[in-house]
Amino acid sequence: DCHIEQRGSSSFRATHTRGVLRVEGGLFKNNDNTNMRISAGDHPEKTSWIKGATVIMDADNLNEHARDGDSLDSPEGLRIDSTGNGYAGVLIEDCDFIFKSCPTSRGIVSSPTWAGHGGFTLRNCRIQNDTSVQTIHADSVDTDTADKPWGVNLENVSITGSTRSQPAGAAVCIDNDRNGSTVQNSCIHFPNGDVDGVLVNDATNCEIVDSNINVSGQATVFSGADVDTSNITSGDSCPLPSADGSTGGDSSTTDDSTDSTTDDSTTDDSTTEPLPNEIRLVGTGTTTQYEFTVTDSLQASGDTIEEWDDIESGTATGWITTDGVEDAYTFSGDIDSFSFLEGESEIHVNGEQVSESTVTGATTDDSTDSNTDGSTDSTDDSTTDSPDLSHELRLVGTGTQTQYEFTVSDALEASGDTIETWDTIDGTSASGWITTAGVEDTFNFAGSVTSFGFVEGEAEIYVDGEQVTESTVTDAVTDSGTDGSTDSGTDGSTDSTDDTTDSQNELRLVGTGAETQYEVTVSGTLEASGDTIEQWDDVSESSATGWVTTEGVEDVYAFTGTITSLSFLEGEAEVYVNGTRVDPAVFSLPNTLVVEGDGTETTYDFMVSGDILNDPLVGPTESDDSLTNGKAKGSVTDGIDAFRFSGDITKMNLAGDAALTFEDNDG
Repeated sequence: DCHIEQRGSSSFRATHTRGVLRVEGGLFKNNDNTNMRISAGDHPEKTSWIKGATVIMDADNLNEHARDGDSLDSPEGLRIDSTGNGYAGVLIEDCDFIFKSCPTSRGIVSSPTWAGHGGFTLRNCRIQNDTSVQTIHADSVDTDTADKPWGVNLENVSITGSTRSQPAGAAVCIDNDRNGSTVQNSCIHFPNGDVDGVLVNDATNCEIVDSNINVSGQATVFSGADVDTSNITSGDSCPLPSADGSTGGDSSTTDDSTDSTTDDSTTDDSTTEPLPNEIRLVGTGTTTQYEFTVTDSLQASGDTIEEWDDIESGTATGWITTDGVEDAYTFSGDIDSFSFLEGESEIHVNGEQVSESTVTGATTDDSTDSNTDGSTDSTDDSTTDSPDLSHELRLVGTGTQTQYEFTVSDALEASGDTIETWDTIDGTSASGWITTAGVEDTFNFAGSVTSFGFVEGEAEIYVDGEQVTESTVTDAVTDSGTDGSTDSGTDGSTDSTDDTTDSQNELRLVGTGAETQYEVTVSGTLEASGDTIEQWDDVSESSATGWVTTEGVEDVYAFTGTITSLSFLEGEAEVYVNGTRVDPAVFSLPNTLVVEGDGTETTYDFMVSGDILNDPLVGPTESDDSLTNGKAKGSVTDGIDAFRFSGDITKMNLAGDAALTFEDNDG
């Protein structure tokens, strides 16, 4: 029950001795270097432990004994350290760690490589992290020095807070050779910024089970690791720690996504159309204050702007510090002035990095001058609405009479004189015929191919020089924007599966000769495509009901988002999504799971308690992947395998570097 506060170095250090140390209770607050530093010891029957202690770090609020100019340098919460002796097995139990403000630090709970410590256990602990400090980091273990076991065990650990980023990218980082590590009956809730849940690098026989991981990024990320997962959910909040050691409520209020509502000028960005230009300020780890003015309109982009940032008319002032975190704005006109009042950060205008001295020349937007003659400056591509038709689609004849049709998300035009009079382009859709072997129809387009189908025959398909198939052509390009920009966004998200649902998709219902009534609802927008919809069909903003009967006749819709439900009230019809025939039962499955490759092969094998089908909006699995009786088994290298399922994930084995994302929508 010791109270040790505001020491210039560790409150205690027990790393050299072979004996064990046991800490029970106590408050350790605002101590520099480390608040607690301990080793397991080398006793034949006992091990060191810390039980019932509270660690608080609030570097911005030192107590009355601090003198002017006093500050903390690099305080840690708990360092597990045997100073090269290789001890293993320390226990941390029933402890609370609260980090409210903190300068640079190794982490709240860490075990560095040079510390030479083996495994350790955190049990029944609660961690609140409102800083950018790493939450838990078990660095790679020195297998020549450290005693076994080498694994890290998290048992009934709650991790919460308003952090927006983590140095390792994830709340929990388990590094090389921490074999046998486990995360069980634990909860991670980091809803803000871009934070993954658990990262495992190059470790074997690891396990994540019976845990809730509700984070803004990926739930789990494995790199060269062998990890079994089962019964992972993503919908709950987590218990919060309290300064008196009791559990204080839950983490449902740690989401800061509505902070900007305190400033009238930045409220409700989600309903505001973005302006034509974008400026992003990206933190570099230095406390930075900026100020800039534009010649016309200015608004925040998304929820990147905090309550301490301010927009007034065409001027913005703000603060940014954490490495990789960004403040983003959209604007019309030009940047009239820009300056760093303190520190510095990266500056990006329309996806191009610029400097403080060149930012005012980064745009020459004359789109807001109502007295112009309508002409545009052809030398300034960054501020016009002209799409970047940088992608190419080629259809090459094989000697078979072939009719094709396809649609792209943004813009489409013929390339050269390859298109004949019987080929047509209508907006972002094209249809045509090709027969003679080696003769080709070529198109340039912006965005991605959202649907493709051979109405008759077949031909070779090439996208940007790479041959693809009818079933994979829609996955060949994953542009996330409509302006040809290579900037993937301002929110730091790494979930590339969003590209498909944000762009326009196609749903076709094809009659089979049976009188059929259908009903469909999407999460985004829905509209009739062409003149396929009859007067007895009814289409609203996000849903439609209709009839289709005659064999081969079809009702076609364009939509954004995902199909949340599709049912036949009477009869049945064939269903095609982006040109691929699908089982309509997939749209009744509420949960999603995505395995995204990173260039090296990853194998997976998992089981759910309900039904499972491929997600047609992301694309079909490869031919060697299988789905049977609630089980999915396959591999992924560069692409994405995606599934919809009901029930819970009861078992999962994932070996390789792929990223795993899941969404639990049925509790």
